[in-house]
Amino acid sequence: MTDKSPAPTDSGCTNTSCCPPPQSPVTRGTPKVGRNDPCVCGNGRKYKKCCGKNA
Repeated sequence: MTDKSPAPTDSGCTNTSCCPPPQSPVTRGTPKVGRNDPCVCGNGRKYKKCCGKNA
């Protein structure tokens, strides 16, 4: 029995046509708004009941 697939390596796939190179993580400039935090528009309601309702 001969296996025609390439032997797996520890570094993963090097073929960029099927596996794109890993991307760096996204960094935020401002902290993420939580659902139970006060809304950013300033009306005093929770974000989930105000601007987060349509998000």
